[in-house]
Amino acid sequence: MDPLRLKEWFAKPYSVAVTTILLFFIVLYRAWLYIANWLESVLVNGLTPGDVTFIKTLTFILVLLIANIIYMVLNKQVGLLRTVEVQEKKLYLCELKFQNFIDNVPEVAVQGFDPDYTVIYWNIASEKMYGYPKNEAMGKKLTELIVPCENKNDFLKIIGSMQKDGTYVSASENTFLTKKGEKIPVFSSYSAVQIPEDQLEIFSMEIDLTERKRMEQTLLEAKELAEASNTAKSKFLAGMSHEIRTPLNAIIGFSDLLIENYAGPLNEKQMKYAKNISISGKHLLGLINDILDLSKAEAGKMELQYEEVSVPLIVREITEVMRPATSGRGITISTDIEHDVDIVEADSGKLKQILYNLIGNASKFSIDGGNITVRVRIVEEFMQFEVEDRGIGIKEEDIPKLFKPFSQVEGSDEINTEKKHEGTGLGLSLVKKLVELHGGDVWVKSEYGKYSIFGFSLPLQRPATR
Repeated sequence: MDPLRLKEWFAKPYSVAVTTILLFFIVLYRAWLYIANWLESVLVNGLTPGDVTFIKTLTFILVLLIANIIYMVLNKQVGLLRTVEVQEKKLYLCELKFQNFIDNVPEVAVQGFDPDYTVIYWNIASEKMYGYPKNEAMGKKLTELIVPCENKNDFLKIIGSMQKDGTYVSASENTFLTKKGEKIPVFSSYSAVQIPEDQLEIFSMEIDLTERKRMEQTLLEAKELAEASNTAKSKFLAGMSHEIRTPLNAIIGFSDLLIENYAGPLNEKQMKYAKNISISGKHLLGLINDILDLSKAEAGKMELQYEEVSVPLIVREITEVMRPATSGRGITISTDIEHDVDIVEADSGKLKQILYNLIGNASKFSIDGGNITVRVRIVEEFMQFEVEDRGIGIKEEDIPKLFKPFSQVEGSDEINTEKKHEGTGLGLSLVKKLVELHGGDVWVKSEYGKYSIFGFSLPLQRPATR
């Protein structure tokens, strides 16, 4: 008989029952009939020598059968005992590994307890964190050891939820007590483990947050100090700007009067001096205005006056105003405004200030005879502006410095040997602040020695949250 077919047959759920029935009727039932008929013959005719031999043989077979049954039972029992022993050893090793692992987890206190809060496990980190040795903590209520009175109700609610739902897991920041009565902030988590007889073991794990809380407090104090310093700086700059602008306006006004010959004609040297006074005064006044605007923006005191601004009109107006200042160096200014560009909700004065700064910056760093291009287009819900110059470009490592106050990037000696560019580095930082006040972004693209593109985007409509 093919063993594979036997294996397939006994894989079927009804195979054992059917095989037993067949064996009963084919072998066992017939054997029983034979023995019954023989016994009947013995009772009628008496024993013969052949019957005695048959009885001996039959009893020997029965003894062998009983011995075989005893052997199989004992063998199975011994096999089960060995399997149980092996499994117990494996379970013991697993428990030992788990205990060693938990005991040696650094800085994580682990406690095991039953639903009535009696401690059944207490690792080394728990000893260090709370000050209770293991032999002292075992068998005591966790609520009597580390749970403060004010947190007891919350703790009981968590354990109660775990008893109702064995899969319930909780994690939160809490305050626990040490043996000395000191309160320590911890991040604690709880999980339940189902054990036989429908019982639960609950494990609590805590990480000490004392150092983190100390760092948070230090950072908070540093932040408050920085904010106070920034407020004091803004007040100082605002006060100083006002005090300086008043006499400075007088200096500019009187120097312009001298240039216009209101006090009488000036000779060539006097006219040169008067013009230098006027130019320097206006430059200083612009610097003071930039400082004041930047301080207001950083302090959050600058308010935007929103209105509907015609972008094509304002871009062309600014480029026309800037052309005379750039034509002396042969620099041309061109615009590239897409046909769908029209209205944006913005502060027109601040938008002009942004464009003046970017176009002025581009002309400052353009090569003589170069070209400045102002591009405008709509990208999704934003109006996107770009000012490109074919000038000295910017090194990649210098780009992060661009929008920092009082930071100015210079070209290399090969590109920029004749002069250093005027300016304080406030223009771009002010541009960034004004764009962000509108809810937009700024960016820079550049290739050193070839070109620079300064771009910004403004929402088409005034942000609703403002």
